[in-house]
Amino acid sequence: MPLSAVLLVLVSTVLHAGWNARLHKGGDPEVVIALAYLFVGIVLLPAAVVDPPGEVVGWLLASSVAQGLYMGLLGSAYRTGSLGVAYPISRGTAPLLVGLGGWLLLDETPSVATVVGLVVLVVGLLALAGVGAQRAERRAVVLAAITGLCTVAYSLVDADAVDQTGALGYLSVVMVLSSLGVLVVRRPDVARLRSGVSDSVLVGLGQGGAYALVLLAFQRAQAGQVAGLRQVSVVLGVMLAREALGPRAMWGAVLVTVGAALVVW
Repeated sequence: MPLSAVLLVLVSTVLHAGWNARLHKGGDPEVVIALAYLFVGIVLLPAAVVDPPGEVVGWLLASSVAQGLYMGLLGSAYRTGSLGVAYPISRGTAPLLVGLGGWLLLDETPSVATVVGLVVLVVGLLALAGVGAQRAERRAVVLAAITGLCTVAYSLVDADAVDQTGALGYLSVVMVLSSLGVLVVRRPDVARLRSGVSDSVLVGLGQGGAYALVLLAFQRAQAGQVAGLRQVSVVLGVMLAREALGPRAMWGAVLVTVGAALVVW
């Protein structure tokens, strides 16, 4: 893996962990993440005007629903639980489901690394779930796990859709529709919207910057290598949270990072 790709991915992991930490610290994460998505979607809107994703309306709507659920569930998990519990579980559930799905549903023969990764990943997730249970954060644990399922859903939809239309225009429309859907369901008043604007801009810049760096890394290295190295953000997120969760949470985050990297590599 070229050094330039490694550096791009590592910077993107810092941005990803950073915007999640910022989102968790805010007082209204559900509204902030929706506004952040809306901000990025509007910035990218010229791409949708130049190349409208009319060929993939069905995929666009399906992804919008999945991403809307992702935003709402992640925001609720952060509001009710510790970042050191919710963030690693939300990040680790997706590769777990992908690995198990390929093995059990698609009849793929897993490599030794994948099997070891799945075992390590499960141990790490169970350790973090145990920390959440001790802290009476079971609801956050469940919400974070479902968030991972939503990530798998919209990732599969988007992977197929961008083969048929322009990626930036498609992403813009999805982000605008999904964020507006969350805001309609949450129905925040004007005061909540105003109070969340500054945080949403920072979160949106972190989201967009992290994704852009990952796209650049994909041009320089294999997708599996990039995806594996991205899992470092799990440990960074726990460190940035600075929560007194004890060594079990940190070891759980480390196991999730290693296990997820082995599964997706």
